[in-house]
Formats: sequence, C-alpha cells, structure tokens
Amino acid sequence: MTDKLLNQEENGIFSIFNFGIEVMLKARIKMKLGPDRGHPFTLDVDIEGGNGITVLFGTSGAGKTSILRAVSGIYTPDEGRISLGNRVYFDSSTGERLPIQQRRIGYVFQNHLLFPHFTAEQNVLYAIRDLSRARARQRARELLSMLGIGKTARQYPRELSGGEQQRVALARALAQDPSIMLLDEPLSSVDAATRSRLLDEICAAQKRSGIPFLYVTHNHSEAVRLGDAMLVLDQGRVVQTGTPLEIFNSPRSAPVARVVGTENIFIGEIVEHRIGDGTSLVDINSCRVQIPYSEQPLGSRVSVGIRSEDILVSREYLTQTSARNVLKGVIRRIILDADKAELVVSSGVDFKVSITPATIRILDLEVGTEIYMLIKARAIHQLV
Repeated sequence: MTDKLLNQEENGIFSIFNFGIEVMLKARIKMKLGPDRGHPFTLDVDIEGGNGITVLFGTSGAGKTSILRAVSGIYTPDEGRISLGNRVYFDSSTGERLPIQQRRIGYVFQNHLLFPHFTAEQNVLYAIRDLSRARARQRARELLSMLGIGKTARQYPRELSGGEQQRVALARALAQDPSIMLLDEPLSSVDAATRSRLLDEICAAQKRSGIPFLYVTHNHSEAVRLGDAMLVLDQGRVVQTGTPLEIFNSPRSAPVARVVGTENIFIGEIVEHRIGDGTSLVDINSCRVQIPYSEQPLGSRVSVGIRSEDILVSREYLTQTSARNVLKGVIRRIILDADKAELVVSSGVDFKVSITPATIRILDLEVGTEIYMLIKARAIHQLV
C-alpha cells in the first residue's frame, strides 16, 4: 500500500489524502560546489524531514538552496543517498539516480518563474497530468480558490501583484500532487502584510497535503511561524537542529549564535559560582555578568551570547527588577531604521541593543547618554 492513495470525491475530482502515515525524507549529501569566496565549497550534510515543515536556516552561501537542488535532482551529489519513504531518489553506492520528472517534487522558487504568456489558470494547468481536460481545469480553479486568488484565473502574470504571482506558483507546485514540496525563500520579494497571509496559506497547504515541506529562509519570523523543525546550516554543515524557538532561544555554539542573529558574543572568565542563586559570574573585560550556573570550573574561559532584543534599557538605576544584570553604559552609536533602532552601548565591552524609535524619543536618548542595560541571567547563553 502506498503512503498516498487517490480517492474520488462525489464531484468527480481526484484529491490526494495522506492517512497519517509518516513519510520521512532522509538525505545524506556530500558534494563539492566550486569556488565560494575564493575557495571550493563542500556541502556535507545529513538531514531528515517528516510530515511537517522543516526549515533550512542560514546565511547566504550556507548550502540551503544546494540541498533543495540535490533533493530535486537538479544537482547530483558526489556521494550519499536521498530517499523519501521507501522510494530512493539517489544512491551513490548503487549508482541509482531517479530522473527529475519521476520524483514528483513540487518546487517553489524565489522569483516565481511563471510562464508570462499563460494565464494564472494555464500556469497551474501546465503542471496537471493524467486528468481529463474538464477535471484538470476544475482542479486548477480549486487550487487558486484555496489560495484566495480564484478571481485571477484569467489574468496574466504581468497583471498580478507579487503576492498573487507567488500564490500561482504555489498552486502550480501543488497541482502536481507532489510527494514533497521544496520552497526556496518564496516570500523574499513580497511586502510584510502579504508575507503574513502567505505564511498562513503555506502552513494550511502543508496540513491539507500531509507531505514533507522543506522551506529555505534566513528570516527569523518565517522560521518561527512555519517550522515544525529547523536545521541551521553554516558553511555547508548542519550545526544545530531542533525547533526554531529552541534554537533561537538557546544556540549551542558561537557559529550557531552568529547564524541565528545573536548580535552580542563575548569571551570571558568564570570568576565565581553562586550555587544558591543558580548562577555563575563571568568577567568580560571588567564587565561582570551573571549567567545560568555553569559546570565549568573557576578560571575557565567561556563564550556567551546575548540577543540584542533581550536587553532592556533605562535612564535610571533600577533595584526592583527580576533582571540579575543591571549594567551602566554610554551610548556610542544610534542606528535608525524605519521601524527599529539599534544602540551600541559601551560598558567595558560594546553591546548591541535593539529598541524601537519610539523608545529613543520617550527616553530622550542620544550619543553620549548614560543608560542602564537590564539583562536576565537566562537571556545569556553559554556557547560551546
């Protein structure tokens, strides 16, 4: 019995149901990808993805897109094995390599890649096989309606917004009744409001299909909104796995902390253990901070990471606070953006602090202002 069965509904349209059977993607990929920043880049990963959305997270050039291309068959690894359930896509030990057209993979690219001379409906119809003309058209219209763009069926890509084009691309990928969906930063070119709606629709589409989705992004909010699991990639290697929140809140190493956007990474020395408080005191260039209790002995050199958004600021020294660390500092720089601001605050070392532009106005902050930074001990992560 296959992991997916075709059921014919009363209206005569075929739809695919997954009967709760876990279909695992397992991929061991090793391949040299050519020069990257002046030297050959080697992708060497072991990944797994189940019936949910697995996020591949990392900076540009980490190997995320290359993984999708290897799974789809666009790239052929030098070594490894790629399988979905009991179906083998690639195995270097046996020489097996399933052609792209036989892998039943839905692929949504960053730049849509719609046929400009086809209408939205025709773009979706192009992907539908093995159905009569009438049934295929009904299937295409159902998918467009499911994604909230039924009214665009007769419009051409040039007449659609970026968000509508991306919905058509998603409908076309789903129209193939794929066994797995690959999405390569599909929302990078749409506005924030459209992105939020599309995230909901991608999540709903995965739940309806019940198939594995591999989703490439370097956007924190996308990863948290969508991801059932997340793999962090750095220079062609998987450096941490877990849920998005687990990884963002507790990066285990300095490379992971840098990749997930922990802006403050310092090296210090453990100078005191406060067992009763469950904390340890770390000296960072004469700036002393309490961290969750460390098993490392006194005198050990440790790396710690602090996200800029986990630091609060005050113009006054506060005593009635749950934050174990209240550090006095001086603002050295203020970097303003449309909806956010970053302070560089000197307190023995330079801290990056993320706040809102409104906070700058309310607290009357400027370069040279003395402030206090409030940091909870558990917001400081010891890194391996």
